[in-house]
Amino acid sequence: MNLNLLSTVLSILTIITTIVYLYCKHKLDYWRRRGIPQLKKPNLLFGHFKDAVLFKSPPGFYLGELYKKTELPFVGFYIFHKPTLLLRDPEIIKQILIKDFNNFSDRNFAGSVQKDSIGMKNLFGLRNPQWKYLRSKITPTLTRLKLKQMFALMMKTGEPMLEYIKMQDTRNGVKVLDTQELIYKYTTDVLASVALGTENNSFDEPNTEFTKAVSKYFHCFKRMVALLTVFFVPELINIIGMPVLYDSEFIKKVFWEAMEKREKGGESRGDFIDSLLKLKNQKQDPIYKLEGENLLFQAGTFFGGFESSSTVASFTLLQLSRSAKFQDLARKDVLRAIEKNGWTYESFNEMKFLDLCIAETVRMNPPVATVDRLAKEEYKIPGTEVTIEKGTSVYISLYGLHRDPKYFDKPDVFDPYRFDGNNFPDAYIPYGAGPRMCIGMKVGQLHAKLITAMILSQYEIYQNEDVRNRLDARSTLTAACGGIQMEFRRITV
Repeated sequence: MNLNLLSTVLSILTIITTIVYLYCKHKLDYWRRRGIPQLKKPNLLFGHFKDAVLFKSPPGFYLGELYKKTELPFVGFYIFHKPTLLLRDPEIIKQILIKDFNNFSDRNFAGSVQKDSIGMKNLFGLRNPQWKYLRSKITPTLTRLKLKQMFALMMKTGEPMLEYIKMQDTRNGVKVLDTQELIYKYTTDVLASVALGTENNSFDEPNTEFTKAVSKYFHCFKRMVALLTVFFVPELINIIGMPVLYDSEFIKKVFWEAMEKREKGGESRGDFIDSLLKLKNQKQDPIYKLEGENLLFQAGTFFGGFESSSTVASFTLLQLSRSAKFQDLARKDVLRAIEKNGWTYESFNEMKFLDLCIAETVRMNPPVATVDRLAKEEYKIPGTEVTIEKGTSVYISLYGLHRDPKYFDKPDVFDPYRFDGNNFPDAYIPYGAGPRMCIGMKVGQLHAKLITAMILSQYEIYQNEDVRNRLDARSTLTAACGGIQMEFRRITV
């Protein structure tokens, strides 16, 4: 290559590099140009989200780390070059999630272009007006009577889990088990029974196609990428399409077989399939027809919901394994209720201290650690001169809020009594807030309480102080990396 050509190539590369650099700097100066404070030192490519995008830090937890970088009520930051606003003040958060809900009724990642085959085209992801209509249809499927019916199915599903624990090898009477994986197995069978109207036994038959499919759903890296994408960079789905998302073909197959069998046989189990068939046979509204794949998408709600409550149960047991005092109080609470009413739905309504333990667990380790909304129209933040543009994403970090010493004394200490007397501050929103707060909260709490109560009623649990449980850096939803190892010791009367 002669010198003139080399000089020309280098000049062109320099110009291109300079243009790209100036473009990136311009994109990453959006908030400053609007007179709104932004976090310092964004990466030219990744913005402020590099460690999360590269799975060096759990994305939901990492947003909590960004929360700690300022004391301002809100601050601009960037996911790649996308300008987003992090809300930190509970009053502003309430204003947006509750009072000004109509302008923030939609999540960032949802809408008609959403291509996720099972997880998002339901109440979790739909936008208005479809979301509002669907909620009015799904709410009657989660009444107290429906919960009691689901409870019976959950109880039956728990029997193989307890037998599995009993049959594990012991060392001097102590069983060492991965509690997180144990609960995932139980949840796999609950999903089969409650959401898909079939039966499965992951403990006695761990190699069934269904068990493998759901295990892949919980663990596969592709789904980790999908969750990161739909929560924080949904634009990539429109560019890349289906390859980035989890393949749910087998779960679809099980669902449609169950629907067809139930429709032909006419039996009733008290599960969600029963509810979906009733919805299917009602008069349909063009706004969102409960037919075809739209029925499957509703079952998908249970996958994310039961995965979240599995996390709650796992981390509740983890916290109790580290505190003999609170574990003893929780066990007495469980046994007192069972002695009075047996293993019934009514008993679980009386386990008040266990409620406190679960409330404190979801404060410290919220299963879904991020709340997001999309501004449908230009919006002026009340009490300020700040206006956010239409289409801007706003984020709320539950790890940030729930571990903020301004709102919680000694936030890194597990203390169920902080919620005694329903003392829930505005900064505590583990299930969201406003009209779009989690519709499945009571189902999830029942699921988590049932797992925890079944284990505590028969076993004392311990974890060695030297064990260090880290969050899975790949997971947008809260999960422990490498499981949660703890000791189980059978209670003898």
